[in-house]
Amino acid sequence: MAKLILMSVLILTIALPAKAARDPHPVRGLKKAILWFFLFNAAYTYGVLVWVQKLGFSKG
Repeated sequence: MAKLILMSVLILTIALPAKAARDPHPVRGLKKAILWFFLFNAAYTYGVLVWVQKLGFSKG
């Protein structure tokens, strides 16, 4: 599970801009990419702060 959490950063770093680049309007695609990166980073931060401790991945 911890490996999947770490790999999600790599996958979405490539997938989000690729998905947004397919938009026919470049400005709208850029706005979508920025929005999705913000939302992903918020979810990832929540996951690291809450889920990792609940699932027992922390060493301390």
